[in-house]
Amino acid sequence: MIRRLFLAAVLPLCALALSGCAGYRLGSTLPPDIRTIYVPTCVNQTTEPLIELDVTRGVVSEIQMDGTLKLVNSEEAADAVLEITLLDFYLKPVSYTSGSASTANAYRMNIKASFYLRRVRDGAVLVESPSLVGWEEFSMTGDMTTSKSVALRPAAEDLGERIVATITEVW
Repeated sequence: MIRRLFLAAVLPLCALALSGCAGYRLGSTLPPDIRTIYVPTCVNQTTEPLIELDVTRGVVSEIQMDGTLKLVNSEEAADAVLEITLLDFYLKPVSYTSGSASTANAYRMNIKASFYLRRVRDGAVLVESPSLVGWEEFSMTGDMTTSKSVALRPAAEDLGERIVATITEVW
């Protein structure tokens, strides 16, 4: 009896979702003519030197893992170009040394960026975001420079993941 009630409730919901009425879509949300992408090095407007290289690497890695778009080596060979500008880089203390309210022992690294995905053929902007933040929390191990360098790659990968998700997924 309970099984029949369960099936009576679940089957209509499954049919609704499979028919597309629930608003979900499998695959990419990009136009069908966008299959290849070129990612130039990010523009770095922050005061942190060379983070554009780690962020570009993180975005490229996420595009490869996602598999929705194929990376190409030039704008001429691409259907779309992903332009990323790094806007801000900052550290925020998240925990302090026991007994000292002024000495942080863990931080959150934030990388703020804007981006747009532009169709090469006509220059139309397909997807854009004025502000997206990737981050990583890290503990102080040794000096600040060493600790920051350890956290930079995961923060850049997190930003890359957020950018690629924004491009390929619509919720």
